[in-house]
Amino acid sequence: MVYRLNDPDFLADPAPTLAQMRAEGPLVRVKLPIVGQIWMTTSDAAARTLLKNPDLFRRDPGPITGKPLAKRFWWMPGFFKPLLDTMIVMDDPAHRQMRRLVELAFARATIEDLRPQLTKMADGLLDAVPSGRVDIVKHYTRPLPFLAICTLLGIPEDRHDALTRRMAPLSAVTNPFRAIYAVLRLRGVLADFRDLFAQARETPGPGLISALVHAEEDGQKLTEDQLLSMVLLLFLAGHETTVHLINAAIVGLATDPDLRAHFAENPDTRHLLIEEFMRHISPVMTTKMMFAAQDTDILGAPIKKGEMVAPLLLAANHDPERFETPESFIPDRKPNAHLGFGFGPHVCLGMQLARIEASIALDRLFARRPDLQLAEMPRYLRRPGLRAPASVILKL
Repeated sequence: MVYRLNDPDFLADPAPTLAQMRAEGPLVRVKLPIVGQIWMTTSDAAARTLLKNPDLFRRDPGPITGKPLAKRFWWMPGFFKPLLDTMIVMDDPAHRQMRRLVELAFARATIEDLRPQLTKMADGLLDAVPSGRVDIVKHYTRPLPFLAICTLLGIPEDRHDALTRRMAPLSAVTNPFRAIYAVLRLRGVLADFRDLFAQARETPGPGLISALVHAEEDGQKLTEDQLLSMVLLLFLAGHETTVHLINAAIVGLATDPDLRAHFAENPDTRHLLIEEFMRHISPVMTTKMMFAAQDTDILGAPIKKGEMVAPLLLAANHDPERFETPESFIPDRKPNAHLGFGFGPHVCLGMQLARIEASIALDRLFARRPDLQLAEMPRYLRRPGLRAPASVILKL
């Protein structure tokens, strides 16, 4: 059987399908838009086996299949080609070298130090939220992570509006035609980033862009194209994932009075609740696909050299072998060794920022509007690999 991750019934209630997948074995066939059919893991153990063996399962298909990503995406415009060499599609040693430089830059920008600024941003956005029927994504949950990543990167305020307009199509990609349109809209974004790199070289300033421009280890620095791919990756990953986590949490709290009461009465364990939302909802259901470097297997399920495979994080996070009563939402679940942020050498760099943003977003929203209600039950996004509300309309 071939599964589809964007099936509405699966997104609304994945448990029956996940059980069927597990019954088939460690791997199942899944059909993805544009990509086609690939293998996906069905359990926590299978996902971890895949993610912790980067020598067997490679991100870059070039050395294995003779067809690098640039050839697979030959139709992409020339200005986009540097982005096909981003860190998430690199293997060691190139990946290790680039990640180390980025980690050095991150070390200079302590994420926890952003908390007062993010709280002020959240309050400012909420000051402007009207009463009545409100699209909270438009007014709050999308702007807040956007402002947070702009602050982290050091992007000046006078560039925010243009960035918002140019990046918006990336949030609406549901088919190949929208994907092409979104890519074309990035031309202006990339030009803006190149300009910011030049300014940072001439006058170092606050923010991760300047830190990345000047990061150096053993004489190694990021090239212009590497800077471009890295900053765009941080922007997209640091923005989109958090939006969907916050939206899912708002819907969960708005529809479950007991959960909302737990949230209100237990501020000291709200961090555990956020981890449980990340596990239970799994807004990012899978990671970048990988390629088998040789004929091999995952827990006995054979894979041929060059075949595509990816971990289904949603399946890992609902695996009864890893979690007791995985379909139950337990707000203070502990331990909670979920794979919502990935695992292994490519684990999410921005996970601490996502946690802090989600914590602040929920704290400030429910402090202001403790009795908020959903105006309508949301539909799920139909974007490949995501499981999150398409919109969140509240009554305030």
